[in-house]
Amino acid sequence: MTPWLPPQAPAPYGQPQQIELHVTVHQPVPVKPDLTWWQRLARAVPYRVSWPVAIGATVAAIYPLPHLGYGVGRLWGSLLDHFGTDVHPTLSHIAAVGAVAVVAARIHRPCRIAPTLAGGWVRRLTFLDAFGVAITFIGGCWGVLIPDIVAATTGVRA
Repeated sequence: MTPWLPPQAPAPYGQPQQIELHVTVHQPVPVKPDLTWWQRLARAVPYRVSWPVAIGATVAAIYPLPHLGYGVGRLWGSLLDHFGTDVHPTLSHIAAVGAVAVVAARIHRPCRIAPTLAGGWVRRLTFLDAFGVAITFIGGCWGVLIPDIVAATTGVRA
């Protein structure tokens, strides 16, 4: 820190003044382009979901149960279809949104923690979490979006 100096009198008019100029040059910092939403998703998914867990949960949601002939995802879809056909279509949408909310709350709770390549930590989906996502997705597609071919082509539930 420089000591305080009293103000100097200005130089008389016409005489040159001495100015010191210090310049520091740094190497330019490389700017990484911003990633798109899909690129960020493609980088994040392998850290959060392992492919054996995802495939196993999807197969478990599709595989027919003994003595029923349908998988758990199809059973949830037929329950949503029953709500929409026999009770009220709004009830099937409310039930589907409620299931999505329960699965989302389960996914965001602390579960298995895994390290990333960058040195950080990320939450990974367990089999039960991936199973809930698969059931909700399969059942929602089957029971709310396209319950049967008649409803898909005519818009009227059978």
